[in-house]
Amino acid sequence: MDLVGPVTLPLELAGDEHVASWFVGRVVRPERDDSAVEEVSVLQFGEASGDGARPLVRVHSACLTGDTLGSVRCDCGPQLRGALAQIADASSGSLLIYMTSHEGRGIGLWSKAAAYLLQEEGMDTYEANRALAFEDDQRDFRLAAAIVRHFFGGDAFDLLTNNPLKMKSLERFAVKGFRRRELVEGTSTHNRCYLKAKRDHGHLLPG
Repeated sequence: MDLVGPVTLPLELAGDEHVASWFVGRVVRPERDDSAVEEVSVLQFGEASGDGARPLVRVHSACLTGDTLGSVRCDCGPQLRGALAQIADASSGSLLIYMTSHEGRGIGLWSKAAAYLLQEEGMDTYEANRALAFEDDQRDFRLAAAIVRHFFGGDAFDLLTNNPLKMKSLERFAVKGFRRRELVEGTSTHNRCYLKAKRDHGHLLPG
């Protein structure tokens, strides 16, 4: 993995000003058909305090419609903003790891739009992906695991997630010593069916 940074990045989060350190990591994956280079964007808030405080980490998959355009068909945008607010307040070297290649759980923007059309015909998010010949989740967390190992080594941290598969993926790539913290944001009538499908497929979401 190649890592460039830190770049000083002033941010405004929920009306408050914060300063983060921005890094970009990349790795060449010639075995992948879609792109030989995979990139990840990392925001670090503060530095490890050394007082035993556990850093907070969010591994967030890119979602143009939710993160940037403000769509409420999913909970991605509210999750991103809620995670950023918690991470900025936590400091202690806490990280947002933004997976730029994870659009549509790894199927890409074009296929995500096609999946949305199938969802409008009555399929849920998983059924639509399968109808397009994709797996339920196409994401690869190896680069996220490399980022965590780079910044924390074997130190303990808290992971903001509701997805047990994400936890298992990180553990598979030698990331240990973390505990899960729930992140529930942005529930509405518009994404109720989407969230129900995620819960039915193992996400740890309340009823």
